[in-house]
Amino acid sequence: MKRSLEQSFYRNAYFLLQHLRGRPVGRYIKHLQARERLERDAFERLITTELAAMLRYARATVPWYASGEWGRRITPSAAVQLQSWPVLDRHTIRAHGRELLARTSALGLFYRNSSASTGEPVRVAWSPRAAAWGWANEYRAMLWHGVPAGARTLLMWGSRHRLVQDGMRNCRGFSTRELTTERLEQAARYLLDHRPDMCMGLPSALTALADHVRARHPEAPRSLVPVAKVGGEQVFPFQRDYLATRLGARVVEFYGCTEVGPIAAQCPQGSLHIMSDNVYVEICRNDEPVRAGEFGDIVVTAMRNRAMPLIRCKIGDSGRISPEPCRCGRPQPVLAELVGRAADLLVAADGTKVHGSVLGAALQSLVAQLPAGVLRQVLFQQLDTLHWKILVESDGADATLDARLTQLVRGTFGAPCQVRIERVATIPRESSGKFRYYRTADRPDARSQDSRARRRAS
Repeated sequence: MKRSLEQSFYRNAYFLLQHLRGRPVGRYIKHLQARERLERDAFERLITTELAAMLRYARATVPWYASGEWGRRITPSAAVQLQSWPVLDRHTIRAHGRELLARTSALGLFYRNSSASTGEPVRVAWSPRAAAWGWANEYRAMLWHGVPAGARTLLMWGSRHRLVQDGMRNCRGFSTRELTTERLEQAARYLLDHRPDMCMGLPSALTALADHVRARHPEAPRSLVPVAKVGGEQVFPFQRDYLATRLGARVVEFYGCTEVGPIAAQCPQGSLHIMSDNVYVEICRNDEPVRAGEFGDIVVTAMRNRAMPLIRCKIGDSGRISPEPCRCGRPQPVLAELVGRAADLLVAADGTKVHGSVLGAALQSLVAQLPAGVLRQVLFQQLDTLHWKILVESDGADATLDARLTQLVRGTFGAPCQVRIERVATIPRESSGKFRYYRTADRPDARSQDSRARRRAS
């Protein structure tokens, strides 16, 4: 009863604060719950109507959409036909941000910056009501798992946290920029002493926390928290299983981006439902929609952000939408496959391009064959077509593991590949606090990450 009253207090206080800021989150949650009760056909008709309204608004108010090639292709009569719009990319958003602002931008406009995980950071303007729709979609999805707004939460994400705002949400935040032993112990003490209802954050950060608790606090209960909400990084099945075991929690995946906010959330049946109330998702190849159920680039259209309405924006991820509905009965479409950044293209010895997710699948298979804890963190760096360096987070040499990692690279990218393995005490994260398992070494974050690893190992 005491925990329920605590949740109610924080929920009401937070919703009141947001309402005063022009963000009626609580009202939007109820609105979304009512829409969930619609039949699938009725829900799709509603989304189609709202999409057409957003397209008309964007064409009428955004200078970029009325000029040059865009203006020629998007005539007022063709504006409601989504496929008549060219595809936006992050380079265009960075170069023409001012021209992508609607002339009717709302009072209270603010900006969000991406973490630059693709190498192309973007800055997107948001209206207060668009932000409210985003929060409402996330809170509504957590209600699917019995976690209400105001629930006590441990957050491991980003490089800095706003204490007042986090406090109003009943949330304690810990930066993932540098996951030192001291910081992990602070998070562990909060987890054990305050027993939050949910842990939320990057899967690699929550895994590091769970490993720390099990190593430093062997008396800790099997179930450390009921629910772990993860996102921001590629989530492989072996990570989900490992995290669920170490935390004793139900792992729930969320997917989103800076451009449009929340994109998809996992239901109790395990499906990743697209938040169609917030974003319209297409799957395209060569900027043209694929057939239902086919794999391709994820292209998103903002449904609520009238400050900077991004239409048909390619965000660098790839996936597939299931042609079948989820057995849970919810009307939202299902993102059946999500493989991460299209920017993570590696090159085989014969010159063939290979998506990094192929390496991820091979790594998953290897980890499944190893004893638990043998391979903590690993970073594959492709220096050029034939040369690889693998950073392994380890306390000592392991010739057998080295041989298997070498074979993994050669089996995936070709026998001529030369592999050098370096052991380091800690593999640093990116400046955003995220962790990557693979990358080409010519990106700025890769170089800084590599140099920090060498300093720590010395």
